[in-house]
Amino acid sequence: MDLPIPSDTAGALRALIVSGEQFRQAVADHFGIGVTETVALGHLRVHEALTSRELAELTGLTSSTVTALVDRLEATGLAARSAHPTDRRKNVISLTESGNEQLDRTDEWLADAVENPAGMDSAAVIALLTKLSAAVDQQTAHIRQLPPGDLDKGR
Repeated sequence: MDLPIPSDTAGALRALIVSGEQFRQAVADHFGIGVTETVALGHLRVHEALTSRELAELTGLTSSTVTALVDRLEATGLAARSAHPTDRRKNVISLTESGNEQLDRTDEWLADAVENPAGMDSAAVIALLTKLSAAVDQQTAHIRQLPPGDLDKGR
C-alpha cells in the first residue's frame, strides 16, 4: 500500500520508518522468521556479537524473552552462542554463516531501494543516512531521559 506524500520533514521521516517496518515484515515473511528475529539479527549485524543482556537492552525485551529468541535463532541456524572472550560466566551471541548470508541478501535489497530512486551517488546516500541515523539516535537518547508520559513541550 502506497503511503501519502508527506508535507513536512517529520512526516517524511515517519513515512520512511513505516516503509522500513513494512520492509522488515516482508523480509521476515520471505525467510520464514518473525519480525522480532529480524530486529535481533539487525543488532547482531551492527554489533557483531552481543551478550543476552545487551541484546535485551537493545531490543527492549526481557531476559527470558531474549533466551527464547536466541533459542529460535539457533534452531534456524542464523545465530549461535559461544563463550564470552573475557568473562567465563557469560555467553555471546553472533551471526552464523547462514545468518550473515541472509543479511547480505537483505543488505542488497536495501541498497537497491536506496541507491536507485535517490539519484545520488552512494557516498552521498551514505553520508545522508549516517547523519539522519545519528540525529535519530540523539533524539532517542533525549526521549529516554524524559519522565514516562512526558510530552516534552518545553524541548
